[in-house]
Amino acid sequence: MEKTYSLTAHYDEFQEVKYVSKYQSGTLPNGFTLQLGTGTKKRRGGLPRWSRREVCLLSGLVFAAGLCVILTCMLVLKYLAAEGDSYCLEGCQEKKAFLRASRFLSANMDATIDPCQDFYSFACGGWLRRHGIPEDKLVYGTIGAIAEQNEAKLQALLSRPVRRRAPASAERKVKEFFRSCLDRAEIDRLGPRPMLEVIGECGGWDAPPGRGDLNELLYKTQGVYSAAVLFSLTVSLDERNTSRYVIRVRAPCP
Repeated sequence: MEKTYSLTAHYDEFQEVKYVSKYQSGTLPNGFTLQLGTGTKKRRGGLPRWSRREVCLLSGLVFAAGLCVILTCMLVLKYLAAEGDSYCLEGCQEKKAFLRASRFLSANMDATIDPCQDFYSFACGGWLRRHGIPEDKLVYGTIGAIAEQNEAKLQALLSRPVRRRAPASAERKVKEFFRSCLDRAEIDRLGPRPMLEVIGECGGWDAPPGRGDLNELLYKTQGVYSAAVLFSLTVSLDERNTSRYVIRVRAPCP
């Protein structure tokens, strides 16, 4: 029976495997027959399978290409917007403002009414249909509506958390003052004491005529507490010359 070389053979015999290429018959000098597998492994059919590294590289390439496309579109849109603004002729902003004002006026008009018969309803009929007078007000108009919108926006801004907490921060002071006005528990706890202190600083309820300085009293009431006492002092444009301001002294409003 012919002997077959095995990997469990003696070490010296195993070393002769690397010299098998010298022999055409595949027979070793010691008489053993070396059987080597010469068959090749068949490839699987279809597309080659990608490694995980190749998949990651391809995903990164696709993401980078998409990001470049988005940035390019943003730059193109920005360039087109800049070109549109550059073509705006002199007085373009004024024309836009006039266009908004004309749209606002036309929306508040009532074209179904003859202006020769009732000009007020013709000019304000659209506004009157959409806005009724609130129950807590005697008069109501566009100025009042704008004031309510501004108050709502201010309240939303003041209700946000404080971002600048420095001691001298104007934002912190304004928001803390606003929140102190809404602290009903603290207001009920203090009672009338803060108001009585202010009245005492101004001379009290029954101050004699010759007591105190009138100038100091006016300074405290109008300068410190912003209350119009005896007269009101305001600064506004001069109707006769709008290039300057004038100081107006009037009787205080009740």
